[in-house]
Amino acid sequence: MEPLDRETASKLFDHYRKQRDGIRNCPEMGTICLICGSIHIKEMDDKAGKLICRNCGFSWYRYECPTCRATVDGRDSSNPGCHVCGLRICSCGACGCVLNEKRVLTGATL
Repeated sequence: MEPLDRETASKLFDHYRKQRDGIRNCPEMGTICLICGSIHIKEMDDKAGKLICRNCGFSWYRYECPTCRATVDGRDSSNPGCHVCGLRICSCGACGCVLNEKRVLTGATL
């Protein structure tokens, strides 16, 4: 993805800082820290899908759902943490852990 200019990054930051819902659907937000607005983001070497801001140190997960291929972003309220494994639950209901997959298939609650 092409780096964002400051003006675009600032507008996106202002919008999603106030309302985080839908941040998973904005590809550009994968390159903007929601704490300080920095565009100096890098992927952590030891954890796939974990991003870290080089400016303030804030880290979050943003990755593709293994089931439906939608974007999962830990900053989005539609992607809460799984009570079993801690991974983020996609809007499709999957998180990747075995117990949650059984829940999705059977419709049971955790």
